[in-house]
Amino acid sequence: MSDIHSLLTGTPHIPALLLIDSDESGLDRTSQAYRAIRRQIIDLTLPPGSGFTETSLAQQWHISKTPVREALARLRRDGLVDALPRAGYVVSPVTLQDTDDLCALRSLLSSEAAGAAARRGLTAPALERLEVLSKVPFALAAGEVEQEESLRAGIEFEGIIANFSGNNRLSKAVVDVLDELERVLRMAALIDPGIASPPGELEAIYERLRDRDVDGAQDATRARCERVRTDVLQVLAKSASVSRAHIQLPT
Repeated sequence: MSDIHSLLTGTPHIPALLLIDSDESGLDRTSQAYRAIRRQIIDLTLPPGSGFTETSLAQQWHISKTPVREALARLRRDGLVDALPRAGYVVSPVTLQDTDDLCALRSLLSSEAAGAAARRGLTAPALERLEVLSKVPFALAAGEVEQEESLRAGIEFEGIIANFSGNNRLSKAVVDVLDELERVLRMAALIDPGIASPPGELEAIYERLRDRDVDGAQDATRARCERVRTDVLQVLAKSASVSRAHIQLPT
C-alpha cells in the first residue's frame, strides 16, 4: 500500500512524525541535529520547560557543538526553544493562548489547502490512501489499533492534502503547523487518553475530495480543525499546572 512518501514527487513537505527512521545520509550535520532535537521536543522526550545545554546534546549524539549550536538557532526561530543567559536552553512552554492561536491558524490553512486540493483534484493513488486513512478512527474505536497509529494517520491524511494543494508555500505552512500541533496533541493525550478523532470525520473530508466538492472539502476540514481546537483546549485546561496557577487581576 502506498503512503505519503511514494505518493508525492519533487520536494514535498513531509510532517516530522512521518520522517522517523528515514534516510538522513543526504543531510548535513546541522540538519541532522536540527531534525533530532526537534523530534525530541515534539514527541516530549524533551518536555516543555526542560533545560539542556549544547554540550549535553553534542555528547548524546557524539558530534561537535557547532552543528548543535546552529540547529538550536533554527529552533529558536521556530519558537520551540529559548536561550537562557549563561545557562543553556529551555524548551518553550505550551500555553492555552498559543495553543488556541495555533489551532486557529491550522483551521485557516488546512481548510484552504483542502479546497485547493479538491479544485485541482488528487491522483487515484492519493485518494486510495486517504480512504484507507479515513478508516483508522473506526479501527481505533473498535480497539483494533492504538492511539499512536490514529495520530499518525490523521497527520498523514492532512499532509497528503496539503501537498496536493498546488501551493508550495501553503503546503509548507500546513506541515509546519502540524509539527507544532503534534506536540500539543501528545500532551493532551497524556492528560486525557480518550481524546481521539470520532469515526466518520476523516471519511467526510475524503468523500468531498473524491467528489471534487471545493466548498464541502473546506467546510468538513474546518469543522474537524475546530473540533480539535475545542477538545484540546478543554483537555489542557484540566492540567494541574493550569488549575493551580494564580489568578491575576486584569490590568
